[in-house]
Amino acid sequence: MPGPGVPSASRLRRLRRDVLVAGALTAAGAGTSTATAAVLPLVAIVALGCPMFAVWELARRIGPADGGAEPRLDAEALHELRRALARLPETRHPLGL
Repeated sequence: MPGPGVPSASRLRRLRRDVLVAGALTAAGAGTSTATAAVLPLVAIVALGCPMFAVWELARRIGPADGGAEPRLDAEALHELRRALARLPETRHPLGL
């Protein structure tokens, strides 16, 4: 048993993993900030792909637990949203479009 103030082995593994991930992300950030024209397509793919992956992961985590169909919108919430939108005033487009 470790003494007071000494982290456990699992805590040390998690800390080591977190440090490695942070170092890799820092290196990737530094590498993309000084990108040359040759690697700009890769930078664009990463800049678009990372947020898309984050949204996909979020949707996967908050989706239905049984893996079935997409969760349906609450009918009452949808009705309330439509009522709120109907109360908004109609305005003209500032450019006349």
